[in-house]
Amino acid sequence: MKAIEKSVLQQLRDIRDKLSLEIQDMSYEQLKEYLDKQKSLHPKSKWHKQDEIAL
Repeated sequence: MKAIEKSVLQQLRDIRDKLSLEIQDMSYEQLKEYLDKQKSLHPKSKWHKQDEIAL
């Protein structure tokens, strides 16, 4: 099981390194646009629905 955890950790590090390279020279406006275009793990529509139910 430890080998699996290590591979997941390595995958996360690879993702971090890739993102770091992609955004390193971006201005604030460019970074905001970049993040808006990225696929979200939690789409806003799902979060809004949950917020409305909680109210």
